[in-house]
Amino acid sequence: AAQKGWLSPKQTAGLATLSLGLAHGIGVQLSRESGRWMWFVTITSVFNAVAYTGGPYPLGYVGLGWVSLGYTGLGDVFVFAYFGIVATVAPYYLSGGTGAPSQLMVAAVCLGFLATAIIVVNNLRDRETDARCGKRTLAVRFGEMFAVREYVNLVRWAYILTFLSPFLFGAPYAWAAVPILTSKAAVGCCLGIMEEDGAAL
Repeated sequence: AAQKGWLSPKQTAGLATLSLGLAHGIGVQLSRESGRWMWFVTITSVFNAVAYTGGPYPLGYVGLGWVSLGYTGLGDVFVFAYFGIVATVAPYYLSGGTGAPSQLMVAAVCLGFLATAIIVVNNLRDRETDARCGKRTLAVRFGEMFAVREYVNLVRWAYILTFLSPFLFGAPYAWAAVPILTSKAAVGCCLGIMEEDGAAL
């Protein structure tokens, strides 16, 4: 929103803080009902949100500037872990699920791939300004073509695994229809990231 000029940086920071506070409150309530594992998810999720969006500051004020995920190139890894694995698996266990069904893990991985692909687009778009302010994302570290290939492979494998999941992991056959029905849009996104740059992304 700030990059598009829809909100000022101050408004963006305020709304982000409000959202983080609300999410923390919900997480605390769920943790009280579910036990230690959910406390771990809540605390680390809040910390990772601040570590990714806060830059070297405000973390730098408390001697933790070095753990800024967005500035050290670790953002992709943590987006995959928390927007994919944690965001998919945690609700399953909160609703009383047990074990680790293969369908659940495949869904978590596929969603993690797609969530990470969104971050890759942002990092590709912002790579020049990120480099100037010391934000060492993977797009800054390894260049434009690396980021393009990363994006295409993340989308590709998310679609391949989703399509194969009914045949290899016992998922509902309807899952195979999802990549078929949305493949045109996916191809368009992959072609777009190859052809467009900057604000057009």
